[in-house]
Amino acid sequence: MSLETLKHPQRERLVFLDQRFTWRGMANRRDLMDRFGVSTAQAALDFKAYLAEAGENAPRYDAVRKVYITQGNHRPITPEASFGDWERVLRASGTDRFDALPSLTRRSDPAMLALLSRAAENRQAVEVQYISMTTGDQTPQWIAPTRFASDGSRIHVRAYSLKHGEYRDYVPERITPESSFETRNLEEDLPFDRDWHTIARITLRPRSNLSKEQAAAVRREYAFDGDVLVVETRKAMEFYADRRWNLDREEARLERVGTEHIETRPDSKTP
Repeated sequence: MSLETLKHPQRERLVFLDQRFTWRGMANRRDLMDRFGVSTAQAALDFKAYLAEAGENAPRYDAVRKVYITQGNHRPITPEASFGDWERVLRASGTDRFDALPSLTRRSDPAMLALLSRAAENRQAVEVQYISMTTGDQTPQWIAPTRFASDGSRIHVRAYSLKHGEYRDYVPERITPESSFETRNLEEDLPFDRDWHTIARITLRPRSNLSKEQAAAVRREYAFDGDVLVVETRKAMEFYADRRWNLDREEARLERVGTEHIETRPDSKTP
């Protein structure tokens, strides 16, 4: 028998058992009956199938507690389900052992994004009133959207500023609804966006002021394969990488060893 040969409902029940054993260390037939509404006989068949699949690592029955208990060498039979969606599993445990800091809502107006996307597709400039967080200025200006990017918490629009003569990142929510949103076709091709077409290969390591034990813990936390961790992003997004990973703060656990910039070769029509 293998999980692939089971019908979907029974496979779901075995995944549930696997998650129960992995995260709570115990399970019994009643868990299946309460969760799926199956009969005692069906729950017994499911347990038999699970124990056979687990093999020598199978949980052992505790006659006193009347539950199956995982062994010290427990390994999930469906690691992708038991480990891959661990937050949902913990949330569904029915206990107060897990909580999460709420995310602040950062709204993105789909109509605004659609308008900017159409402008990028049609090679147009759009007149907007963009509120500067530095000066408060919101003088109307023309921008030519080209791309969209996410820094992990919000969407940015990459656009060429006809006012400043350079590519800049704009937060759509800072474009005021009172903008004219007038569009016009671009008379000339936009300049090459070198920062977008350059890959930043960033090498990171645990911060040098950490102890040997602390550094080892940081490597485990960030899944290092060796002494350093290499990540890639676009040069245009390096600023957001520094901010998201707190590389510019004293309490950061990671520090930048170096960065290699590699220019790519886009299509000739790509700005």
